[in-house]
Amino acid sequence: LRAVFAVIRLDFDPAVNWLGLTVRLETLAIAAAVFVGITLAGIGAGRMQARLDRLGTSDDAERQPRLRRDDLILIAFGAVPGAVVGGRLGYGLIHLDYYQANPAALADPGQGSLALTAGVLLGVLGALGVARLLAAPIGRWLHVASVPLLVGLGLSKFAMVFGGAGQGQYSDSSWATSYVRPGPWDSFNPGLSALPSQALEGCLVLLVALLILIVPVFARFRLRRRRRIVWPGWAPKRDWVALSGGRRFVTALCLWALARILAAFTWRDAQVFGPFGTEQLILLAIVGTCVAWFVLAWIDRRLGAARAVRRARRLQVARAGDKTAPEVTKARPDT
Repeated sequence: LRAVFAVIRLDFDPAVNWLGLTVRLETLAIAAAVFVGITLAGIGAGRMQARLDRLGTSDDAERQPRLRRDDLILIAFGAVPGAVVGGRLGYGLIHLDYYQANPAALADPGQGSLALTAGVLLGVLGALGVARLLAAPIGRWLHVASVPLLVGLGLSKFAMVFGGAGQGQYSDSSWATSYVRPGPWDSFNPGLSALPSQALEGCLVLLVALLILIVPVFARFRLRRRRRIVWPGWAPKRDWVALSGGRRFVTALCLWALARILAAFTWRDAQVFGPFGTEQLILLAIVGTCVAWFVLAWIDRRLGAARAVRRARRLQVARAGDKTAPEVTKARPDT
């Protein structure tokens, strides 16, 4: 990397020769990102199952299906068809005018590309379908997969830098990037300085993953006063409602969509509704759906708690009525 004229100039070959084959650096980097995500999911599944084995002594816990690492590969492969189909449909929505005039081009894999947002959504649905067929604990798998999915998505955005894909708006700012060599690169006019939207989005997504991990830890920090001395300490560990079970995945999905919306303001995509592009509108719909889901879940919990209180009060009244009722004795027959 060379910083020249307040612009970061990227001077490297996008492909390498390995065993007589020409392989793009972007392909290798994306494969490494997928490997890291699957590895983290496998480690998380093993740790969660070990924790459940230590704590789960009830009959209900023993009847729950186990988190099996060998199911992870099948679930990951189950996400691939949905990701490809969803990515292609999302790309068609972004370039709707072209594909309305050329509908057959949508099925041509050599033309165009894939859109990430719709690919993630349909990929998740495909993975859930495979998990259901395997009778796997879907809620626990969603909990385990939330952070690894964010890490994989964040690293894959950084991998796009090696292929010149995802360059944003043209700019002469100090953090803009340009590609010196002729390529081939995946963005138009790679030699012109542009905002590295892919690296920006990668940073935001990895920051979201870090926040999901560290916020519950720092929330336990307490300052305890003993006489005149203040001692740091930790509160007992508790499970946050929004960061446990399947709700953790919904939280991760919502925050990922917000991060992608922010990064999308630096894209070259056309604006279709105010300052928003097509994919940003899809992301806003995801955020709205996640928020609505949390609101409905909160209302359901409140109503369930109110029903439990009323049920307990009726039980207390019934027990009090049984105690105050006069005792009825059976008359003995005369002998």
